[in-house]
Amino acid sequence: MQWRKGVEAMQVGFARVDITPPAGALIPGGFRRLVSTGVHDPLHATACVLDDGKTMVAIVSVDALSVKGSVVKQARQRIQQRCGIAPAQVLIAATHTHTGGPIADVFESEADLSYCAFVAEQIAKVVEAATVQRRPATVGVGVGDAEGLAFNRRFVMRNGLHQTHPGKGHPDIVKPAGPTDPTVGVVAARDGQGHMLGCIVNFACHCTVMGGSQFSADYPFYLGETLRRVFGEQCVAVFLPGACGDVTQVDNLSLREREFGERWAWRIGTALAGVVAQTVAQMDFHAEAPLQAAVTSVALQRRRVPEALLETAKQLLAQNGTPSVERIYAREWLLLAEKVQRQPTVTAEVQVIGIGRCALVGIPGELFCQFGWDIKRRSPFPLTFVVSCANGMVGYLPTPDAFRGGGYEVRLARSSQLMPDAGERLVAEAVRLLNDFTVPPAPAVNPTTTPPWDVGASPPALTGLTEVDP
Repeated sequence: MQWRKGVEAMQVGFARVDITPPAGALIPGGFRRLVSTGVHDPLHATACVLDDGKTMVAIVSVDALSVKGSVVKQARQRIQQRCGIAPAQVLIAATHTHTGGPIADVFESEADLSYCAFVAEQIAKVVEAATVQRRPATVGVGVGDAEGLAFNRRFVMRNGLHQTHPGKGHPDIVKPAGPTDPTVGVVAARDGQGHMLGCIVNFACHCTVMGGSQFSADYPFYLGETLRRVFGEQCVAVFLPGACGDVTQVDNLSLREREFGERWAWRIGTALAGVVAQTVAQMDFHAEAPLQAAVTSVALQRRRVPEALLETAKQLLAQNGTPSVERIYAREWLLLAEKVQRQPTVTAEVQVIGIGRCALVGIPGELFCQFGWDIKRRSPFPLTFVVSCANGMVGYLPTPDAFRGGGYEVRLARSSQLMPDAGERLVAEAVRLLNDFTVPPAPAVNPTTTPPWDVGASPPALTGLTEVDP
């Protein structure tokens, strides 16, 4: 794909809208059925619209566990009607907060269709508002380092198998089963007066810090609050989760206190904001950043539920008993078997959006961290930010090694439904799209012509000393 030369000065707009549901709605993300009791901090949809004079793209973040493909489709249709931005040029990602509204069918939670419709409309409204807010701006991109904030949650144990969250100090831990990605991707925009309009922030760590029965955006809430204090109330943070399918805030190799609750959400969000601020301070901002966008669809095979598991599930559910993990999975197997019967494959969209010499790669699932590194390594762009939970949700996307090792993320359920090759196939499609793009040349740098400092060449004789030791 060729980008067009002679782009006009960039125009950029940011906006955010509230999507907090009322108390009493379900909170999806855990095993048990959890009814909300109130609001710890509001849930939002945030958006950044970029316009290079020829192409417009919209980047949307939604404080939710996931965003259904049907919600993405509805929102994109309305955005195209109201703003003229084509569906392929709209990226909609969930932050993957585990204290969000009832937008997902997962374990003991069901999606509230009225809330889904509300979120689709709010996404369209926030993009419309960001489009209206466009103004001439300069754009900068960069990468910071947040080492020590996130950890792989899967471990190789002494028996050779993999275990998710084995517990702090577990004596059978051998080593982490996968990597982390401490990089913090940032796309920032300033207006003509140098005021920060907003930032797109990409970081790979599960939003599982807050917990509890109150709605919360988790640590991205504190990220946004801190950036507003640093750069001004007008600054909007659009948080995009990285390849964090197996990455958590919990350091299972440390014996420190458990990394949960408000205090830890504040610590992580505030520390992340500090990295973003440092990254912005070192950026070069430019008035031109050619925009590109493309999508492709991949048909992925669902795993069939073995007959033995189906029989076990029926027997378990026929017994009277209190809810348990085994009964939850028994229900999952029956529900998944019905889905496989109706539709043995699922369509997954892979999206790439180029912003100057930076590329965003949208993947509709919980991509394992190693796959994120694979995409970055094979990308022709100097900076590539991988976005999980984007434009739908197909579930976990583990590596083949993870399937061999076992653990929570590969255990058969609606949240882990695909064949072991799914992640590799999506990575291959992402790399193919990236290589179809033409990476714009680096902005020209004017060499300095300032003459040397005359005093800097003073001879030893001018020290005032009669003799200077060698």
